[in-house]
Amino acid sequence: MRSSGGTSSAKSRPATGQPAKSQGVVVQLPANTPGTRELILATAQRLFDEQGYAATSLRQIADAVGMTKAAVYYHYPAKEHLLLELARPMLDDMGDMIARLRSREGTVPDPIEALEAYLDLFVEHLSVVGLMARDPATQNHPDVGRRLRTLVEAIQLQIAGPEASAEHSIRTSCAMGVIHAVSMLSPEAAAAHRSVILDAAVAALGVRR
Repeated sequence: MRSSGGTSSAKSRPATGQPAKSQGVVVQLPANTPGTRELILATAQRLFDEQGYAATSLRQIADAVGMTKAAVYYHYPAKEHLLLELARPMLDDMGDMIARLRSREGTVPDPIEALEAYLDLFVEHLSVVGLMARDPATQNHPDVGRRLRTLVEAIQLQIAGPEASAEHSIRTSCAMGVIHAVSMLSPEAAAAHRSVILDAAVAALGVRR
């Protein structure tokens, strides 16, 4: 059907990242809209933060995005896939850090440099770190919780050294615990007080800067 001017009448299009509304009716975003995966993931993280991972359903995520549940399934067949996708960048970066520490054959990593790198990693991924610290249910998945614990233990071993005494191993654990505590800070506070956090971690380790 054409308008009196001879041009096709414009159809309602959903704005990127938001469900469109036409005469009070929500128009569902199609599953293959560019940026849809990122939008679903960001919405899932927001809902996990607000109401908890276990209490959030794919239906609620779909409704918040403005999609059908089937359209969300198209990208993420299960809620666990969303959690894995959120945690993967941080876990991969931890794995990369371990690889770098291990690559220095014949030398013991500088513990202060290692703690500093660990702190920067946590600050970079603070939104996910905070989610996992506040919601234990996020660590029930073996590819998240078990992998995270394995990576933390491996980093602790690299910082302490292969022949560390029991006392030094405990100090290393305490120093890393200081860094883990940034999960309770806002991104702004963590960035602004980075040197304070690092000084506290180094003090727990018992070495001089």
